[in-house]
Amino acid sequence: MAQITPQIPALLTHSRFLAAQLLRMLVLLPAMVAATVLMLIDRRKPQAPVLVSSDLHRPAEVELSVVIPFYNPGASLRPNVLELVGALQQRGISYEVLAVSDGSTDGSEATIEGIAGVQVIVAPENRGKGAALHTGFSQARGRYLGMVDADGDIDPTFLCDYLERAQRDNLEVVYANKYLAGSQSAASSMRKLVSKGFVTFVTALFNLGVEDTQTGCKLFRRDAMAKVLPVMREQRFAFDLEFFVAAKQAGVTRMQAAPVELRERLAGSTVGVKAILRTVREALTIFGRLHLTSLYREHRAPVIALPVVHDDAILQAA
Repeated sequence: MAQITPQIPALLTHSRFLAAQLLRMLVLLPAMVAATVLMLIDRRKPQAPVLVSSDLHRPAEVELSVVIPFYNPGASLRPNVLELVGALQQRGISYEVLAVSDGSTDGSEATIEGIAGVQVIVAPENRGKGAALHTGFSQARGRYLGMVDADGDIDPTFLCDYLERAQRDNLEVVYANKYLAGSQSAASSMRKLVSKGFVTFVTALFNLGVEDTQTGCKLFRRDAMAKVLPVMREQRFAFDLEFFVAAKQAGVTRMQAAPVELRERLAGSTVGVKAILRTVREALTIFGRLHLTSLYREHRAPVIALPVVHDDAILQAA
């Protein structure tokens, strides 16, 4: 017994590993079938143009570009943007803020016009958060590119801390992880449950080593985004997941998770049953692209016209 007992922890660890691999196989097999079917269906639909350009290969002109995608955020937009701009100015960071209206109809873009360093970009129709991020990133002039949600649940000043991490440790990506020690969340129990379920699903499909793909506060080095954006296709909430999948294929490896605080939302939640099901469908489509096409190993994409920029929104460095 004395010789057998020390082996028990190792056997338990091995058993758990085998069980995890078996569970992953049980998910992967039907996922591959579903992904194949979805891709066949999508081929029959007219494809929306991809919002990319070659601007990311130009030299940077400011230290940080922050893209804020929004759709009918109402009164919550202005205080969120002011909080971000105030933090950037206080830290002495040269910046631009690209606030992209994803077809908003509530007039919220007018509330932020004239704020120093803020450029308002208006898309003519609602296409999704990912489409708005495509638009903003493709026009960004920063050495680093950040993104933060417009609904007020994430303190935008976290991006300043993420920038310092990236500069100090030569990182290509710094991303918020609400499960990391030091993070706090005021999200509802239902939202936490949905989030954890999606994490489990994504881990089984992709095994990315990224625990939290979806929290809306991230920082990217310009050259890393330039490698990845041309092959990205998702235009809604799966944009974040697709970035990590495509980045792994492109050899972007210097990524670090960072703590974040999720506050009570100033605007209403966009996470409903329809959005959840659509994001799961998009994740399966990404899975299909990864294994059934060579898209994420390519770095070519067409250049198309982008939404009109308001002439009175002049970019300024802090």
